[in-house]
This record gives sequence, structure tokens and C-alpha cells, in this order.
Amino acid sequence: MLAVSVVFLVVTAPRCRNVEWWQEGPMYGVIARDLRKGNTSGADGLSGIESKLDYIVELGAKTIWLSPIYKSPMKDFGYDIEDFKDVDESFGTLQDFKDLVQAMKNRGLKLVMDLIPNHSSDRHVWFQKSVYKEDPYTHYYVWAPAKGYEDGKPTPPNNWLSVLGGSAWEWNEDRKEFYLHQFAKEQPDLNFRNPEVKEEMLDVMRFWLELGLDGFRVDAMPHLFEDEELRDEPPVNLTAVRQGDYRGLEHVHTHNLPEVFSVMAEFRSTLDAYSERTDKVRRLIMAEIYDSVEKTVEYYGDQQRPQADFPFNFYLMTNIQRDSSAHDIKNTIELWMSNLPETKWTNWVLGNHDHGQEASGLGGDLVDCLNMILLMLPGTAVTYHGEELGMENTPVPWDASGVSANYKDSLDQNSDETWSQLHADIKTSQKPDHLNIYKALVRARRDLSIMYGDLEMRVLSDSVFAFTRSRAESRSYVVAVNWSNRSLTVDLGEFGEIPEVAEVYVTSVNFRGASSKTIQTNSILLEARAGVVLSYMPEARY
Repeated sequence: MLAVSVVFLVVTAPRCRNVEWWQEGPMYGVIARDLRKGNTSGADGLSGIESKLDYIVELGAKTIWLSPIYKSPMKDFGYDIEDFKDVDESFGTLQDFKDLVQAMKNRGLKLVMDLIPNHSSDRHVWFQKSVYKEDPYTHYYVWAPAKGYEDGKPTPPNNWLSVLGGSAWEWNEDRKEFYLHQFAKEQPDLNFRNPEVKEEMLDVMRFWLELGLDGFRVDAMPHLFEDEELRDEPPVNLTAVRQGDYRGLEHVHTHNLPEVFSVMAEFRSTLDAYSERTDKVRRLIMAEIYDSVEKTVEYYGDQQRPQADFPFNFYLMTNIQRDSSAHDIKNTIELWMSNLPETKWTNWVLGNHDHGQEASGLGGDLVDCLNMILLMLPGTAVTYHGEELGMENTPVPWDASGVSANYKDSLDQNSDETWSQLHADIKTSQKPDHLNIYKALVRARRDLSIMYGDLEMRVLSDSVFAFTRSRAESRSYVVAVNWSNRSLTVDLGEFGEIPEVAEVYVTSVNFRGASSKTIQTNSILLEARAGVVLSYMPEARY
């Protein structure tokens, strides 16, 4: 029997004085483009989402996070917005949105949606008027003159690179200036140094709040400001720079500038002002941040200047691989928890529209183990739709994706490559099992030990990760997952409070251990990629 016990204990209760609605259950992410009218699945836009609400309620989710539904040319899956105050016809109408909101409220569900403040579509009326310097839109975007001319062609103002590769500047022949685009050239960056632009975005937020939206996930927030002097960014890899690779530069002038946090605080105060003026119910604001954990947690703000209710925690999604060790899993969770500010609420994410399905990346045999970790850790669990079933990505031809050829080229895709969307091609026999396991894990979150209990993590072998969620005099839980491709026997007695016999709460599909309702905790056989959740009443520690 292997024994490599490494302990990490976090006293998690109480992290917040009051339980808010997004803390009561999982958040379920719905990618609207998978439900566009006329797609191959037969779903019908926003009304297609409405038809699935009862299923989402049965899962135990309390909040739906919806990807962009704004009017858009769809050159970046809806993240290129032509009108921030309208619904794209492929999803329906504003009335369809209102109907969806009402149907959700009837079922006790909350709705949050992506907000994309960094850029618009180049087809937005603001940009069209900015090109011709029509006030007040002249300075709505980041414009700059050419640095010079080479062979009669204008050269960009500096060396800044797009996240998607190549120069972050595009020449506009009508205005005779470059405009900044940190993403695709069809997505010009808005100029948040212009107070009118900021007020426009705050007005967009108020518009959707009035329609019944309960909050926002703010996309690409760190990109909101750039150096006013447009200074070159220092290279960290000259070869990558020459290839136009975004990773070749240190983004000290275009990413996470101090002004970003001031705007995030204004977003927060705008929601608070709306809540105070209406029903006194707090609205949710989340931030999409891909950065170091130290930078990411800055988006919580502080008591003097609160910002996001939480920035998305992508570390499980980005740090854990199929060949990871138990130490890797523990260290990833510990990294986040040890940096979490006092009184702040955490969250966990396994997949999203950028990363895809967890089953595709890590393997379908780890689906239950992943959901055990996701749903039994403290904080809000964010489930990307289909993860509860073990669904995987499926390739879809570019010409069927609704994405422009220009944008595909900006991603440096070959003509025979595809984008991925959700599909249900998993073993029919396992689908209900994955689903029932997911539902059982969600039900456990009703117990005080999951909402408020302590977290203790141990590495029981190089490939067996285990943790407890416990609270005195409350039903408590221990989770153990085997990340390896071989069977192992583990002793959970190393957790001092676990009794010799515990109740089997739920097991993974591939668990082949005891079939009885109880199990000896000092000798548990975990098959390859198998996991188990046991429940118990904590014993006193000596």
C-alpha cells in the first residue's frame, strides 16, 4: 500500500457574512451559438434555451451563464458586437430574451451574460462614424498615425502584437490612421480613456439590467487600457516576435494597466446602484482573467474599492493534464486557496468556450473524478454545458461554423481544419450514470460541510489525491480520486477524523469496489481513473 501523505488545511468558514444567490448552487454555462436557429441540432435560439430550463433545474444549478447573444457579424462567435443593445437574429429577438428571463424567474433561476467592453465589431455604428471623425465618435477607438512609410506603405505606430498573432494595428485608408485591435482586425479596441466610451458601456449594463439580467461576466478585462504614449513592449523571444507571436512580447503596456481596476470598480458600483434603486438584491459581476494568481485575485478589489464578486479561476482547467500527479492537483488548488483574500468567495472552472470540454482534453474516464473535485471544493462550481454528461467536442467544418474566412485566417487555420462544438457522442450506457453522479454531488452541496466546512487535502500516493470537507457535528465528506492508469489501494484513515467505516455516498462509473452501503476506510481499492465520495460524522481529533 502506497502512502505519501502531504497535508494542506484551509479553514473556509465563514468566507462571507451572507450567502448570495450565486453561492447556493452550481453555475451552468450555455454557449448560445450551439443553439442558433437553423443549426443542425434543431435547437431554436433563446427559445431553445428556454426549452431546456427544466433539465437545468433538475441538475441543481441555480444560475445560467450565457455567452454573447448580441447582434453580431459572427466573425468571433458573437464576441464581435455590432449592437450592444440588440439580440442577433440567429438567436431570436429582445422579446425572446424577455420571455427567457421570465421563464427562468418562474423556476428560481438567475441569468448572467457576457459583457465585452474591450472592443466592438468594425461594423458597429460607433466605429463607422469614428472612421469619418463624426463627433462624438471621433475618439471612441484607439487611433494613431503611421510611424512612417516603407516603400510607400504606412508602418504601425509600435511593435504591439494581437493576441491572435500579427500586428495589433490595422490601417484605415479612409481615416488615414491605424486603429488598435488586440484581437481580430474586425474587433477594433474601444478607447476607455474617453469618458464617453465608459459611460456608453455603463449604459449598456443598465439596459440589460432593466430587461431582467442578474449580472455579467466581463470578457477580456485586462486588455481595456493601453499605454498613452504607445511605447514599444519589450521582447522576451525575438524569434516569436518576428513570427508575430503574441507570446514574444512582455505586455507591460497593453495588459492589466492600473486603470483597468478603476473601471472594474465602476462596473461594480453601477450594479450596486441599480440594486439599491430597485429590489435590493445584489447583482453578480465576474471577470475573465488569464494571468498569474497574484494578478488575478487583484480583481476582487478590497473593502474600500470592491470589484468583481470573483474573477474566474481557470487553474484547474489550465494546470491539470491527464498525466498530472496528485501533487499537481493539490498544488493547483493550494495555489488558489492560499492567495484567496480574506472574506472572498472562490470558484472553480474545468471547461469553457475557449478551452472546450473536459472529457476531450483529459479523457472520458476522468469525467466523474473531475466533477467530484469541481463540486466538492469550497466555492461556486462552474459547469460548462455537457460536462455533467461527459460530452466531448466534435469537429465542425469552418463553412458550417458561422465564422468568417477572414477570422479563420487570423487564427492561422488551415483550410481543412475545424472549430469544435458540443456533441453527445458518448456511450449511451454511461450517460445516465455520469448524470446521476453529477446530481448526487450537487445534492451534497446542501450540507453545511460543503457550504461552510473546512478543506483538508492529502496526497496519498503520487497519483491518488484526496480531500475532506468537514464541519463539527455535521455530515462531512471525503473524496479520493486515482489519476493513474493502474489500480491502487489507499488508506483514508490518515485523515484523523474519519471513522474506520464510512458510508459510500457516490462512486465513479468505473469504481469496482464494495457494493455495500458502507466501506472500510483503511483499505479502499481504486481502479484506474476511479473516484469515490464517502460521508461520515467527524470524530474528535487527538
